[in-house]
Amino acid sequence: MQKNWKIWLGFLISIIALIWTFSGINFADFFSSLRQANLWWFIPGMLAWFVTLVARAKRWSILMNDTPFGITFHALNIGYLLNCVLPGRVGEVGRAFVIGERTTLSAAKAMSSVVVERLFDLAVVVLLFVVFAQFIPMTVDLARGAAIAGGLVMVLLIAAGLLVWQAARAERLLAHLLQRFAPRVNAAPWLQRFREIRDGFKIVGTPGRFWNVIGLTVVIWAATIVFAFFVMAGFFAPRWDQSGLMIIVANLAGALPSAPAGLGVVQGFASKALIVPFGMGSQQAALATAYVFVWSLVQILGLILFGLVGLTSIGMSFSQVTRRSA
Repeated sequence: MQKNWKIWLGFLISIIALIWTFSGINFADFFSSLRQANLWWFIPGMLAWFVTLVARAKRWSILMNDTPFGITFHALNIGYLLNCVLPGRVGEVGRAFVIGERTTLSAAKAMSSVVVERLFDLAVVVLLFVVFAQFIPMTVDLARGAAIAGGLVMVLLIAAGLLVWQAARAERLLAHLLQRFAPRVNAAPWLQRFREIRDGFKIVGTPGRFWNVIGLTVVIWAATIVFAFFVMAGFFAPRWDQSGLMIIVANLAGALPSAPAGLGVVQGFASKALIVPFGMGSQQAALATAYVFVWSLVQILGLILFGLVGLTSIGMSFSQVTRRSA
């Protein structure tokens, strides 16, 4: 149990988050909202969601120096499948393992590209928060926090640029810091990870690749918000500011420890992002919560389906991937 304390902590946080999510929610209104949902709006929403998968696979392929799109697409979805059904977010390791098995790229280099990908997404989420903070009712402290977060993202992007431009100096500095402040630590693995992340940034160092990655990142997040907007239309009059804020908060909450698929945590923070800033009443809160759970469930089921298709397509078993991902 001590060995898996992070997993148990994640489940505990999910249970607390679920209790928090449904506190003050009228269950009769919640189930009534589910029954009255207009499913026709889900069709354009799912098309937008599929665009996000294709764009993510294409971007990841570029970050790995143009791995075959089909294998990259299936590997990505297999990773999402693992994240949906297993604790600990092992999907990131799982998809890197698939790339290592089915392409000439090593799993370690694939994993470094995942780190670069996550940094791009983090930057976009924070910058979106800065933008939406200008149009959504927020306290002065929250708006100030958005501005500070935007500044930190800019620092992060500048640091990434310097990492590519002054790679040799950065490596020497890291080696010096490890030797001085952690002399007993084996520096070799840390320096190797540094080189892999550096190489991941170097791949997007050329103008053409950089702008392709930026363009695909814009498509990913625009389509993500469009998906949320159309599913919202199945429940109540959709608003771009509401769907945008919900996406931002849900993705930030997804970084917290939780049960598989962010159960409770993602849905809880996403629903509160709709209820609190926009002053929803009891009945509207039940409607918003029903919407968030359906929005989340549709994605989970879709990712599980695409992940299973991916396993079949590349000739790997679920147990084979999970054994190497644990």
